[in-house]
Amino acid sequence: MSPLLDLPAELIDHILSYVTPLDLVSVSWTCRLLHEHCLTDSLWHPHVNANLPNPLSSPSPYPSFRALYTAHHPYWFLTRHQLWFADTPHTGKLLLARYSPQRACIEAYSLNAERGAHTFQFWEHDREVIIHTFHPTVTLDLNAPVLKLDSAAYFRAELLRNQLASDGSSAGMPSKLQLEIPMSTYSNSRMAHGGAALYSQFMLTRPLPPHLISRGTAVWPPLVVPSPGPEGGERTRNESVQLYRGISHKPERWDEASQTTWRLRRWMEFTSRGHDPLGINLRVGEDVTTFGTLDMSAYTPTKSKPWQGIWVGDYSGHGCEFLVVLQPDEEEVRKGKRPLPQQAAVLLREMEERDRWQRREMGEEEEIPVAQSNLLLPEPSDVLPSDSAYHVVNVPDDDGGEEVALMELLAAPHHVETPLRFTSEDEPADADDDAYRGRIEAVKLTGDPNIPRGEYTFIAPDIGPAGLVRVATEEMFRGARVVRSVGHIAARGFREDGYTPSQLILVSHDTLAQYWEAFGHISFYKRVDIKPLLKTE
Repeated sequence: MSPLLDLPAELIDHILSYVTPLDLVSVSWTCRLLHEHCLTDSLWHPHVNANLPNPLSSPSPYPSFRALYTAHHPYWFLTRHQLWFADTPHTGKLLLARYSPQRACIEAYSLNAERGAHTFQFWEHDREVIIHTFHPTVTLDLNAPVLKLDSAAYFRAELLRNQLASDGSSAGMPSKLQLEIPMSTYSNSRMAHGGAALYSQFMLTRPLPPHLISRGTAVWPPLVVPSPGPEGGERTRNESVQLYRGISHKPERWDEASQTTWRLRRWMEFTSRGHDPLGINLRVGEDVTTFGTLDMSAYTPTKSKPWQGIWVGDYSGHGCEFLVVLQPDEEEVRKGKRPLPQQAAVLLREMEERDRWQRREMGEEEEIPVAQSNLLLPEPSDVLPSDSAYHVVNVPDDDGGEEVALMELLAAPHHVETPLRFTSEDEPADADDDAYRGRIEAVKLTGDPNIPRGEYTFIAPDIGPAGLVRVATEEMFRGARVVRSVGHIAARGFREDGYTPSQLILVSHDTLAQYWEAFGHISFYKRVDIKPLLKTE
């Protein structure tokens, strides 16, 4: 007999509390005594709550926490990561996943944002610039879940599995992990009497090995977004001619299943059958959406990175859009692990050169070294001709709305006016604070026809002394640091994208403002608090 079995029951339970759920199952197969210990509900309670932002005190309506965990295994990663963003062309979609004890299901709903009442006013600092005020309201769209995994869905998936196993064309019982789970996310009451109905199925994904991923590989999440996992995070392939029906896209074993991506297959079906067995079905509009998550540490604010987080921005005619604000580690930037987009790097170098030239013209002796700016910029000669510059061109939007700016490379020199930065004695007293250092990057989680989801929307390469433009004295932004930045712009369809000079105003840790110099307007960004949304019913 193993010495383990001679220990008091309390010690055995304590040892088993360090065991993973899958290993608990394996241990329960060894002998009757350990089997009984592994059924102890106090061992399963922490495993359930480890995947939930709001801990449960009761497993109801399930008889035990073990039954609750087993019922929804292996899909607890959905609630553990909470936020999921889609690869839907251009616009994308942002979901919040949670477990509902009332409905005994794992569900996910879309996040919606409404701009609310807003006004326009002129900027006290520059009367030719218009400020768009922004008071967004963020809610969950509870009309219909995008994802719903419950006992009924699992039952339908098991029926499908048995049908495939009994089918002569199927080689044995298919893996449970490769099944697509039919979900009841739509009301299809008309289907029984003829008509149209919408269908959706959930499926697990298989991560792509890191050594097969390069800058040109179609993966989700995109490489600019930090994903959980080693070696830069897990990502899955994001293109398939057969709409991901091949077994290479789906896991066969648990260790092959991605914990950071999943897919949704949706289609519409028309039927003329009703009660007529001779009627026909027509399946149309099938598409597959891939969802990915974010590394939680990358969007959780800290003392030294207070602007990290999920934000909602005002994009004028496009409405509200969600973005993640990142503050990469300085060491990561110095080692070139997060290089700037080439066009942004070139523009920033030109802006910095103009800045230095203007300081010399004004007789300033003290200059902030370029190396201090944390910019990893290519030499201009490596990218552009020495006499080239960016010129801002306005192109009417296809919808007749607000004009969209493009960056056009001209052979002739073109002057772009850049405000001077303050000298060192003009900097605020807290300029050396740990919060005011390094880079701020904003990546869209939802997008529009010009700049789609998964793309940079603005970059402030250095919010410290090297990037300081001035400290605001006007009433609206009094005391806020204004730092040099660039904004991402493009024509409709993400054509001819480029970057334009801008200034990021660090109003507070929950509010940012972006001055788009070429457009003559200031737009706002507000932090989104997702915790209250997790409790919305």
